[in-house]
Formats: sequence, structure tokens, C-alpha cells
Amino acid sequence: MNKKFEDVIAEQGRLVYTNEGDSMNPVIREGNLLVLEAVKEPLKVGDVPLYKRDSGQYVLHRIIEIKRGKYTLKGDNRDFIEKGITDKNIIGVLTGIVRNGKTYPVETPREYITRVAMDMIYLVACAVNNTTPELDRINDMDPTELYRLSHAHMLTAAVAFGLEKAIPLPHAFDQAKKKAIRKLTLFELERAAITREFEKAGIWYLPLKGILLKDDYPEFGMREMTDNDILVDNTRMNDIRTIMEGLGYSCDLFEHPAYNHDVYSKPPTLEFEMHHTLFSDIEVPRFVEYYTEILDHLQKNGCERKFSDEDFYVYNLCHTYKHYIHGGTGLRALLDIYVFLRAHPAIDRAYIDAQLEKLQISDFEEKMRCLSQKLFTGSALDEQDKKDLDYLIFSGSKGTVENREYHKMVENLGGDDSKASKRRFIKSRIFITGEALEKQYPFFAKHKALYPILLLYRPFRGVFTHPKGILTEYKKIKDFKKKDES
Repeated sequence: MNKKFEDVIAEQGRLVYTNEGDSMNPVIREGNLLVLEAVKEPLKVGDVPLYKRDSGQYVLHRIIEIKRGKYTLKGDNRDFIEKGITDKNIIGVLTGIVRNGKTYPVETPREYITRVAMDMIYLVACAVNNTTPELDRINDMDPTELYRLSHAHMLTAAVAFGLEKAIPLPHAFDQAKKKAIRKLTLFELERAAITREFEKAGIWYLPLKGILLKDDYPEFGMREMTDNDILVDNTRMNDIRTIMEGLGYSCDLFEHPAYNHDVYSKPPTLEFEMHHTLFSDIEVPRFVEYYTEILDHLQKNGCERKFSDEDFYVYNLCHTYKHYIHGGTGLRALLDIYVFLRAHPAIDRAYIDAQLEKLQISDFEEKMRCLSQKLFTGSALDEQDKKDLDYLIFSGSKGTVENREYHKMVENLGGDDSKASKRRFIKSRIFITGEALEKQYPFFAKHKALYPILLLYRPFRGVFTHPKGILTEYKKIKDFKKKDES
């Protein structure tokens, strides 16, 4: 008869068993051997104990809170939170995870993903620097999480180019590399057809971002793209729509006031964004002002327009900064910087520094440039580097809702998380005035004598339409703390 887990721990002080289930993914996977020991010191938040529910079910989850001798636990891959667990339920605590014959420490999900990210960066560095990765390090990697994270940062093809220098490509990476090459080939052919039509119609156009950056990468297909971005003559948007639809594209977005581009798509995976401006007022207003006279910055070749290398670098930094201060941006942005600067060693640094100063992003550029150089040359990172890298790793290529909410709150509070600042912001949410009043409630803006009615109407409506939203917003404001980003 098999002994109970608690009996093995009591007799031997140690327990080893095979994990079943996915509640602790990605740190603990199905089939991993788990090493548990008797609890010798008080448990703390972050520990992963094995406990027994009153029903007799064994559970291995992470402690997320301890209050008055009771533990709150949750699976890393679950939303359900379990409260009320006490020491009498605890059988042992996880001390090691055995995977592929190697024992790993018990990490938090954040620590685990950071370690995988460093493996990903290592392989990308091997790809762009044409070096062979070490087999021992590859064998220690988690291919499932490596692929997931590479995909989140749009680096699967680059990782594949690194991996294949040492081993036959795993199926997922092999397919990702082939897909990137096929997609890039299709983009090249389609873009040539589109720009030929622009030339015939006399419409000027400026290729942006990945269309040009891909040429600085050492291998075709190494730089992934989901779409192609092109700045066009914004007086010809209707003509452009006619051309795109004539070429078999569907118009998915056209002259939407919240966007500075129109979107066209064609099966299986082609998407083009036709920009009528480089930036919009709701993104970074000072960038709009800088690029108002964009034609003065461009070189001309027929209808095609081009940035100088220096202006192209500055524009890409602006684009990266826009994402960085809103939802966040991923590690591909660092790789673009590294690859571009290596491919263009003779750029005019004095000119670039002057433009960055005007745009107020000098410190940002220095941070990103230095971090990219350290990461892709294998140099040591200091504590600030690690903090900056952490933000990029957990932003992914598209940013996160949490980052957007955080940066919006910083903006709303003017960077001040004091009680006085929070009170001022709450007051501004209640007593809506100025441009916001004119846009949202034009009737009351026009008839200001009726403004007191609005003050009663808005909270009354809010209580009935979204009471939880009001309470949630109040709690977010009350609990908000500005991060130390020094």
C-alpha cells in the first residue's frame, strides 16, 4: 500500500514525486520531478508548499499572502485564490525542480521568464553576431517557454537563426523561420506592386520602420514583421484606397480620427498601414510639431522619399519611445538599435544628438543604446540595466494593459503620487471643465447656468451604469504608487 505524502515527509524529511497538471506552469511542468522537504523555517510569501485540503486532496500552490497565521495560495497558472490554509494543512515545501536530469531552484514566474529571456537574448546575439551557441547552454533551455517568449517579442526567426548554428531546428522554430522568410518575400513583391501604382499616380511615399531595418540584419527573414508601414501624401488617401482595393486589398480602417493611418489587408497574412502623419496629437504632441515639415527632412527619388540614415535612426527612436511610455515595447526594439548602429558606423552623431535634444529623448536614447550594446555583446549589466530590461521583457512587442494604465495614471497625476495630487485629480474627474466639457458635454458647455445639473447627473448615471467602475477607479487612484525609475 502506498504511503501518504505526509507519512513519507514525517519519516524521511524529504519527498520526491512526479508533477501532474499545469496549475504551476511555466515554472513547474507536467512530468517534472519535484523535491519537497519538511518545513524547518516559517513559510513566507513566494514559497510553494504542498498542502492537504480538508477533502483529502493534495495541492501544490504558491503563497501570495500571509495574514494572522493563515495562508492565501494560488497556482501560477490559475486565477482561483484559496484562503484559510493553516500550518496544520502544510505537508512540506518545494525545494527543487528536476527537469531533463538537471535540478533547478524554485523560482517565481517572473524570475523564470527572466532566465528564459536571457537565453533568448543569447541566441539572438549568436544569430546577429554569427557565433555558435554552446550546446550545454542550449540543452538547459526550456524550448516551450523559449518559443512562447520569442513569439511574444517577435524574435522567433532570429532565435531560429541562432539555434541552427548548433543543432537541427526544433519543428516550431523551423516553421517560424520559414514563415518569416515567406512573409517577407510576399511583402517585397506586394510592396513593389503597390509603389509602382503610386509612381503611376504621382503619389509620394516614404517606407518606414521594418521595411528598411530588415536590410541591416545579416540574414533575409531574420527581422520579423507583422505589417508594412508607409507614410504617404495625405491629400491622396482616397486615391490610395482605390489603388489598394484594385490590387485586391480590403480596407479595414479608413480616416478614423483616433488613428494616424489607414489599414489594408489581403489573405493570407499581408497588412499595410498607410500613414497620413508620422505621429498623432494624442501620442506625443512635441513629435507632431517636430515632424510637421517632414518633407524638408526627406531625400527624393521619383515619388519615393527617404530619410537620411541619421533622420531614420531618430524617427525610429521616436517611434520606440512612443510605445515605451504608453504600453511598453519589447526586446526587438533593442535589437533594431544594435543592428542599425552596427550597419551604419559612420552616422553623424553630433547631428543625431542635436535632434534628440530637440525631441527631449536624449536620455531615453542613451539608455536604450547602451543596454542594446551590453545585451548583444554579452557585457555585464548593472542594477539599473536590469530594471530597464525587466520592463522590456514583460512588455512584449505590443505592450501591456497594466503599463498603459500605469503611465496614464502618472500622466493624470502629473508624476506626483501624493495625497494632495490624488485629491486634485479626483476633483478634476468630478468637476469636468474646459476642452473636456466641450467635447463630452457640448450642451452644458454652451449653457453654463445648467452646469450644476451635470454635477448631479454624472454620478447618478455612473451609480446605475457602472458602479463597479467608479469604485475600481477610486481604489486605483487611492492605492497608486509611482515606481522608482531612477
